[in-house]
Amino acid sequence: MLFDGLLDERIAVAESPIGSATFVLMPEETVAICGAVPSRRNEFAAGRHCARVAMAEFGRHALAIPMGSDRAPIWPGGLVGSISHCGSWCAAAVARVADGVAAIGIDIEVATPLDVELAEEICTDGERKWLATMPTAERGLLLAAIFSAKEATYKCQYTLTGKLIGFQALSVELDLEDGRFLARFETDVLPYRVGDTLPGIIRLGAEHITTAVVVQE
Repeated sequence: MLFDGLLDERIAVAESPIGSATFVLMPEETVAICGAVPSRRNEFAAGRHCARVAMAEFGRHALAIPMGSDRAPIWPGGLVGSISHCGSWCAAAVARVADGVAAIGIDIEVATPLDVELAEEICTDGERKWLATMPTAERGLLLAAIFSAKEATYKCQYTLTGKLIGFQALSVELDLEDGRFLARFETDVLPYRVGDTLPGIIRLGAEHITTAVVVQE
């Protein structure tokens, strides 16, 4: 499993292949994917399935996770969580606020190098300068790692700020040797100010890049 040993014991994680499996959705959830193509329906249903499996670890069984107008999951009271899917794999991480977890963000990406030209969109000036110092053959994969780290950070901060931010609002410092990264705010996103940081965890595997950010109460 991609998230094995990545998050602490307060956080329940469930993972599943997506494939063509049909998972049962609650009526409140089906509204979100009316008219969606089959692949999108499968992704959505697999994500909700994983979320329910994770919530069951806290005794919260068969609860709906509707989608808000902002497309973010609406978690049952007292819970925070995050869902990610990539290609044929899906995962959900859930925690109780009472256990001191304020927000979670997870992301899964295929471990395939990105076109380095995408650095103009994804990276800050500092990140592009850093990438330029890396071996040419590694830059595309490092760019994918930066992208994943920003995605996980974005999901986590959104739970607390409710703000939509772009790639330039965050800069990331990767420490792949220790499996960690540090995301820094490059603009005020209250309650976060320029220079504030959120630490994250990253696992660069043979097939997937897995990232997570957790904010404690």
